[in-house]
Amino acid sequence: MDDVDIADYIHRKTAFIDDRRRSLGPEYYSSKEFWDRMWEREWENLEERLTLKIADLESIDPLPMVFPMMEHGGELLNLYTYSDFVMLHNQGIFRDVKFFIDKTGKWKKNVIKYMNTYGYEYRQTINKHLLMEVPPHD
Repeated sequence: MDDVDIADYIHRKTAFIDDRRRSLGPEYYSSKEFWDRMWEREWENLEERLTLKIADLESIDPLPMVFPMMEHGGELLNLYTYSDFVMLHNQGIFRDVKFFIDKTGKWKKNVIKYMNTYGYEYRQTINKHLLMEVPPHD
């Protein structure tokens, strides 16, 4: 594993644990050690299953998914709804590094905040859609 892979692994694990804490809410603080151990085991099980499934998935032709596209700076970028993004990301099949995401009504601040937890940065709003991009690695 190189440094980029290790950083990606730590980011995904941290996002997973943080999501669990947010979902559980204040109850987490009543038994932190219990929940931390439980989520650590859950993370290990998910990683193990993911490792096993990658070999199986390489032999399967993925179904083509078609999303609307928007032109920006001479390139066509996919436009996702937030729920489509989450679904694809949680399945481990989201690969775009630059794309548009629908801000879902008046949820712009929340969408930007949640996209940051996935490692994407907000660049600008164009036609009521948020331009998101993976920040460059130094």
